Amino acid sequence: MNTANDTILILGVILTVCLMFLSRGAHAGIAGHVLFVNGNVQITNSASQMRALQKGDVVNETDTITTSKGSTAQIKMRDGGYIVIRPDSQLKFDSFIFSGEEDGSERSFFSLLKGGIRAITGLIGQRNKKSYRITTPESTIGIRGTDHETFVVTADSPLAAVAPLGTYNKVNRGETTITTKKGVISVLPNQMGFAGDANQMPQLQPINLNLFTITPAPSPQANGDKKEANVRDDAVVDNAVQEQDVVPGNPVQRNPVQAPITGRTGGPTSPPLIF
Repeated sequence: MNTANDTILILGVILTVCLMFLSRGAHAGIAGHVLFVNGNVQITNSASQMRALQKGDVVNETDTITTSKGSTAQIKMRDGGYIVIRPDSQLKFDSFIFSGEEDGSERSFFSLLKGGIRAITGLIGQRNKKSYRITTPESTIGIRGTDHETFVVTADSPLAAVAPLGTYNKVNRGETTITTKKGVISVLPNQMGFAGDANQMPQLQPINLNLFTITPAPSPQANGDKKEANVRDDAVVDNAVQEQDVVPGNPVQRNPVQAPITGRTGGPTSPPLIF
């Protein structure tokens, strides 16, 4: 009798542990939920199964969202961040791990294959910057508590008529980095970084107004470390990857603000309602 009870007890413990791991694994794989869908937007899972994306849907890690021309989607991430996927774009949620706090295991990795996104980062990446990144065909984009926009212009994109092929990153608030095989640059508010090829040094350029709009000067960050609360006045090129192409410690001056946005309600880069 005791043997039978012991067996039942052991089986109960094993079942409970298994359910805990299954639940934790399923929760870890959820990247976010869909807040809004406009037009024809598709989601493809890791098994290459495609379906129409709808409001309220769960977005899991390894899912890929593809928007058609004139279509957009807004995703709220589990760490409190937001992502808007622009028309004619493709974004893959490579990996997303979040336990509810920054404990060193968190991760938010994306691949922007074409088109554009606007992202406001959440808790992931506030302390450990390596926990968040966006990979494009030409570069890797890192963050430091950021509201930023990224476009990947490909040969088959209508944007190729107004911008050279490559990756463009503009910061509205905070700071990003653009890394290629040749080196790293920092991008500050109302600056635009460009990477034309993985084997070329990324560079700051005047903001391409065919892709982006100028935003009002940002206030200091409300969250994150106090050391990063103040917006820096210039960016310093980090050529630690390669010592060629740039002089160490050479400051790159801020792009001049041409005109703040006032009353703009349309256009490809106008802020979405949730922002």
